[in-house]
Amino acid sequence: MMKIFVILRACALFAYAFLLLIHFILKDHFQFLQIVFYAFPLPILIFIGSVITILFYRSKAYFIFLICLIIVLNIVWFNNAYIFPRHVEIPEDATSVIFWNAADRPTIPMAILSKNINKIQPDIIALVETEHATQEDIVQLSEEFPAYEFRILDGYMMIGVKGLIKNVSYVIEEYSHDINFVEMELANGPLLVALTDTFQSPTMDKRKTLGTVLQLVSERNVDLIVGDFNTPYESVHFRNFEIDYNSFHDYGQGFSATWPFGIPLLEIDQIYTVKTLSPILLQKFYYNVSDHAMLVGYFK
Repeated sequence: MMKIFVILRACALFAYAFLLLIHFILKDHFQFLQIVFYAFPLPILIFIGSVITILFYRSKAYFIFLICLIIVLNIVWFNNAYIFPRHVEIPEDATSVIFWNAADRPTIPMAILSKNINKIQPDIIALVETEHATQEDIVQLSEEFPAYEFRILDGYMMIGVKGLIKNVSYVIEEYSHDINFVEMELANGPLLVALTDTFQSPTMDKRKTLGTVLQLVSERNVDLIVGDFNTPYESVHFRNFEIDYNSFHDYGQGFSATWPFGIPLLEIDQIYTVKTLSPILLQKFYYNVSDHAMLVGYFK
């Protein structure tokens, strides 16, 4: 019995070390590691490490080592996943955008949308997973906010613009990505926005998908990218975005994770601006009608 326990303990420690190796070094460089990398974010690894420590290790030396490791992992996680709130002055000429995965509910959460539009007065409202949006919803929003132009887009998306929508083009690759390119005229001038929603399968080749999205937005000289990428910010494939685009990650407040509701696990909803535009602030708001956070970004 003792021998079996020792073997189980060794296997648990080896497996845990392998998971840490994937998370910090191997990441999703290789497609066959993607599902493991995405399934075990750092909070899950901290929990697993705590369980292993409590159940398997009674030796004082090993116990102290594992406790120290868990403390270090907590520090690393908090340092990377939490941005201390700070006061930020928003210039009057800043442009603002709301992005939200509305979670494919039977009805659009109109009351929440109206409240936030009234409060924030955003220049752009971009929504994905709005399969049940209707023309009646568009009429209601247009009557309540006459300064905006609202449209239902292909790919179960919606857009609202405090100005004019000049043109929309839609690109889809089945089981990969949907992108709406929206040309608009705002008070601060013209802007080209890419509203994207990528397929959520963890086994999909993210290198290809994100690479294609980046190629498409780069070819069209997109100014602003908003979307649910179903890929954590830690993915190595997002580093290519940062060559020509600024991530809003470092401009957030509080936990950076956007999914799921109530548990700060993964930052899969993101905003990027072209290098000529500067992010100012990213706020997140959580409503129980969706398992995704509502993102509010300001840039200039």
